[in-house]
Amino acid sequence: MKKIDVRGIQSEPEKRLSFLTDFVGFTEDDWKALGESVEVLGPRLPGILDALYDHLLNYDDTRKVFLGPRGEVDPNYIAIRKEHLTSWLLTTVGGSDRRALANYIMATGRRHTGVEGEPERVVPPRYMVALTSFVQTAILSNLFDLLPNEPDKLRRIGLAWNKMMLIQLEMFLKALVPYWPRWDEA
Repeated sequence: MKKIDVRGIQSEPEKRLSFLTDFVGFTEDDWKALGESVEVLGPRLPGILDALYDHLLNYDDTRKVFLGPRGEVDPNYIAIRKEHLTSWLLTTVGGSDRRALANYIMATGRRHTGVEGEPERVVPPRYMVALTSFVQTAILSNLFDLLPNEPDKLRRIGLAWNKMMLIQLEMFLKALVPYWPRWDEA
């Protein structure tokens, strides 16, 4: 029987990531599959990011996060967000330094609270959950399009991303949940 260090996973991001990867069965082969995905998904990343931000701008509550001082969509801020999402992707697939990745994931979650990020641009947990699904779906959809004749590669990469997205969502929620009531629907 495996023992869970509950105190450790509550306070140490690296232990939390290690526990989650073990618990969901995320293996070294999954890390390799994430690395392989860069070659496959890389050319599609700009389109995925465009679709994500187009989607966010279609809803009033999410659109307001991207407004500049004059109430117009701020293209510079969106460009910065796209750079950050690209960095997130590269940091995730290059996760050889698990301690750094675990701390990065937790810091990313905290930045969305406004505690470490911009207080006027908080992201309520409902959007983190929904966007995880959106990104997960975009990744899988693109993999289906790009690897129709490579079912084994599609399976390996798709399952690795599925596991990693939910691992990261759990870690994001660890950072977000203490602030949730303040943001919930009014």
